Parts: sequence; structure tokens; C-alpha cells
Amino acid sequence: MTGTPVDWKARAVALADRLTEQGAITDPAWRRVVETVPRHVFVPEFYSDGDPPELITARDARWLELAYSDDTLVTQRKEHPDQPGFSWSTSSSTRPGFMLRLLHLLDVGDGMDVLEIGTGTGYTAGLLCERLGSQHVSTVDIDPELTEAARRRLADAGYRPAVITGDGLLGDPVHAPFDRVLATVATESVPYAWVEQTRAGGVILADVRPRGMTRAGALARLTVTEQGTAGGPLIPATWGFMSTRREVDRPGIPETAPIDTSVVRTRTSPVGGAALRTPGLSLLIWQRLPGVTVFPRPDGAQIVTPDASWATVTTTAPATVEYGGPTDLWQQVEEAHAWWTAHGRPDVDAFDLTVTPDEQRIHYRTPDGDDRNR
Repeated sequence: MTGTPVDWKARAVALADRLTEQGAITDPAWRRVVETVPRHVFVPEFYSDGDPPELITARDARWLELAYSDDTLVTQRKEHPDQPGFSWSTSSSTRPGFMLRLLHLLDVGDGMDVLEIGTGTGYTAGLLCERLGSQHVSTVDIDPELTEAARRRLADAGYRPAVITGDGLLGDPVHAPFDRVLATVATESVPYAWVEQTRAGGVILADVRPRGMTRAGALARLTVTEQGTAGGPLIPATWGFMSTRREVDRPGIPETAPIDTSVVRTRTSPVGGAALRTPGLSLLIWQRLPGVTVFPRPDGAQIVTPDASWATVTTTAPATVEYGGPTDLWQQVEEAHAWWTAHGRPDVDAFDLTVTPDEQRIHYRTPDGDDRNR
């Protein structure tokens, strides 16, 4: 590893110690992997959390310490093509503690073939290569800038997985089938291509999360069946990955329809804007309002749907609601709240997700174990 600082190993061991103490690492095999893979190789530069963000490089005294912190490091920002002067984070090295949680949930074993959707820096692919061997790992990303850099860094660290530049929603048909698929980007639905490319009995671990309402998301751990479907539980995760990019140069951020505020209706509601941030309930709201985007406000929020319906609501109940467009959006929120309350206010982990060739469906798992449509 060219240009490698001499003290990185001690820092990697210290990171493994911290993650073990926190409970993020419970499998000794993964502890050894964290101690072995040089994270700094994959993050030669990254951005600070400041405003504006500052680029931190290896010349900065903070660089190596931050590289081995349990923090997410933003490594790429892109300007929106339609909004000059404004840039968004488009790639990062995810917080190691969160990634190790996912790798434990993935439950890999020797000899398994794994597909990672969202190469990013290449660090997660490096962890998988160290655990399974490079010949068992494929990773795909839409951005050639990222895949080129990741391929180089992986080789510098001693790993040579299949690194593919392409649309991750299409998977990797060339190297399929896989025993495990891990999505390190957020998608609003699980592409059926991932199911087709996973062996029966294999597992897909995906961050299912609307780009316009990220708090409504969850992790989905799906097992693929002989019949070509996939299903399994949703796992609470209020924090998730960046949304997939539909185009290389367009950040994966909400794109909303223009709204008409010339006609405004006003009423009160027993449900306040806090419903949009309530686990379980926010999931139901998203399912009732596909494509919804939430814009936080100082005392509440505004929601907009693709048909240009909109509603602005105060945080606490009784709430003041202003709305316009074709439909009263907040009525849908109230109906979701009524269902959620009548069923004992279930959290995210009370729901399962099923993927078939024709649909993705979230359904409620009752306390006695029966699955019912929400």
C-alpha cells in the first residue's frame, strides 16, 4: 500500500475495539476484518460537516484520526444540474458501526457469493473481500468516477473483486447468481432483478426508503423462495443510505411538482406534523402517499405529492392545516393515523415486505403472528 502511514494498524484495532464495546461487532470474524482492512486507503480525502464543507486531505493533521472514527465521511459532492451553485452529497464512507450491523444481518458464510449495490469508496467491498475472498464479491455503482477510484484503492489494499460501472437497480447479471445481495444505497422499492439474481434461500438486505421522506424508511431483510418471490421483516432504521442516482450527474434528491398556492383551504386536525416523524406511522403514510416529499418548517412541515397536492401543518395537535391542489393530503395522513392507533401503534418491526414480479407489498404482522394487509 503506497504512501501508507505507519500507525494505521493500531487505529484499525482501536476502531474494532470500539465497535465491539458498542455491540456493533459480535462475530470475531468481522472483528478481524475491521482490524485488517485499511479504511484510510479508501478515504484519501473527504468533507467536513462545516458550512461550507471543508475538504480534508492526508495533509491535514485530523485526517487519519477521522478516517478511523465511527463516523460517516462524505467523499463526493455534486452540483445539481438545474440548480447552479447548490451541491449535495452523492457518496460517502458510511459509519463503520452501521455497516457492521448490516454485515452481521447479512449473515455471510464461507464460499458465499455477494453482490454489493453502491460501491462508493470501495471500503465495504474491501471488508467483504477480506471476509470471503475477492473472487466471491461483486460491486456495482452508476458513477464511473467512483468505480475507477474504488477499483484502484481495492487493488492497493490487496483486493480484486468484480467492480462494475452500471445501474445498480439492474444488479449484476454477468456474475449472478448470488447468495447475498447488500444494497448500500436507498431505494423506494426492491428491484425484481435483485430477486432474480439471488439463489433460492439467499438473502437480500436493502434500505427501502423514499427519497422525499427518509424517516419513513426501514431495512428489509428478504429471503428468496423457490417460487421466485422474496419476503421478510422490516427492521427499524431511522438513519439510512443516500438515495440511488437515476443519472450520474443528478443527485438522488427529491424532485417535486410545482404547486399552486393561489387557492388555500384551512382547517384543524387532530393529527399534527409530528406524525411524519413517528416510526411505523410514517411508513404507513408513505405507503398511502407514494412519491410524497416532506419539507420541514420551523413549526411543522409541508408535504407535496406528484399530482401537485400539498398540505402545510403545524407540529402538535390540534394542528392547523392549510392545503391545496387536487386532494386533501392531510386526510390521508389522518386515515393512516386512525389505522395505526386502532392496531396498537405498531412500530416498523411489526411489518413485513414481500416482492413479486408484479409488486412490492408491505403487510402488517399481527401480535399472534398472522400477516394481514395494512
